[in-house]
Amino acid sequence: MNSIRLPGDHPGSDPSDKLPVLTQVADPATTEILPTLTEIIAKTDPHSALGAKEQQLILQQLEQHIETLLSQKLVLRLEQLQRQAVKQAVSELRAELPKLLRDALKAHLESRQLGN
Repeated sequence: MNSIRLPGDHPGSDPSDKLPVLTQVADPATTEILPTLTEIIAKTDPHSALGAKEQQLILQQLEQHIETLLSQKLVLRLEQLQRQAVKQAVSELRAELPKLLRDALKAHLESRQLGN
């Protein structure tokens, strides 16, 4: 049989704790007659249930908080990727710069020789 003890039912309990505590495991044969956790909580403290407006407000606050966290993480990741891309581009330019300079100098010398 399932036994639920409410806050204050056991020594040393915290009165601010509003969640029931499961103290035994239910017999599988009796699970059909047991209430759901939602039903138990609704019976233990009917004033703790939030209204639709309060739920919507909490949901909006949660969504905003999650969006802020994701935005911050994305900004940090974007900055890291931008630094990495710039570093890679500079490395590639440094590797190709000597050849580019030789080609430019060669082209300049050839155009001077043709002009003479």
